Amino acid sequence: MQTATEDQQKSIFDEFRLAKYRIELRTLEPMILPKFKGSMLRGGFGHVFRRICCASREATCDSCLLRQSCPYVYVFETMPPVGSGFMAMQQKVPHPYVFEPPLDDRTEYGAGEELIFHLILIGRGIEYLPYFIFAIRELGEVGIATRRHKFELSSIHALDCLTGDERLIYSLSDNLVRAESAIVVGSDITSAAKKLNPEHLTLRFLTPTRIKYQGSYCFNDVIPIALVQNLTVRINALSYFHCGGIWDDNLKSLRETALGVHAEESSFKKRDVLRYSNRQRQRDSLSGIVGEVTYKGDLKPLLPILLLGQFVHVGSDAVFGCGKYELL
Repeated sequence: MQTATEDQQKSIFDEFRLAKYRIELRTLEPMILPKFKGSMLRGGFGHVFRRICCASREATCDSCLLRQSCPYVYVFETMPPVGSGFMAMQQKVPHPYVFEPPLDDRTEYGAGEELIFHLILIGRGIEYLPYFIFAIRELGEVGIATRRHKFELSSIHALDCLTGDERLIYSLSDNLVRAESAIVVGSDITSAAKKLNPEHLTLRFLTPTRIKYQGSYCFNDVIPIALVQNLTVRINALSYFHCGGIWDDNLKSLRETALGVHAEESSFKKRDVLRYSNRQRQRDSLSGIVGEVTYKGDLKPLLPILLLGQFVHVGSDAVFGCGKYELL
């Protein structure tokens, strides 16, 4: 058993791990899809995932006796475990995955064309890759979007987030799932962060980003303290609940560091995105800002979490692909 001193010396980066996959689909018929496809992919996928995992057929997961060991509950209804020391009062905690839809606004696809998106799995979520593969294949038979367009899963590649190297995981041609991986761990992130400019950094937000600060969403700008505060909470939760890591209270000091950083220049616009929630039976907003901001100041202590944030996303609705940014 580790002592309190040993725990204090640990960092979230000691246990953090993630994996990225490129999912290639082939359309089997002409398709009409929304411009922002994150909600469509995640929504259809979640429905199929529940169907293939649910053994009890309960109306809700809350009353199910198997919820503590159910893959669907862990992945899609992620809740604090019994006896959790953090976020115990929250009904849900961050999920161990992120869907990254195509960045273009293309809406029409012909039969036989390629549709590519990315999937990020975090910590224990990586172990559930076979479930994701099976569910994606099933979703192809059920169909996506309102017209239930059919597709087939043609291939999956594991991508190294930092180097871009890739390895074939699955191919329709032989219908085999290979025991390959390209897992990035916390030490990889901290090493790569040392190569970034510690005084000047530009972030480009690629998908609608909604960052809440002092009770309100930032729809005009992304001030450093707001970004860092959101990142530290999200990364801490992902580390603690999915990577077997600690809750790193030292990250709070990064918020003080962020107060000394300022935005040298920024250019943002709001992107309006609506989705229909089958669960809530109503439309929901995924609207947020896209654009660029350049930060200047003592960025060195912030670089590891800014680099990691590229892959886990930031702000509300990250699982749909919102809050994706890249460091330039």
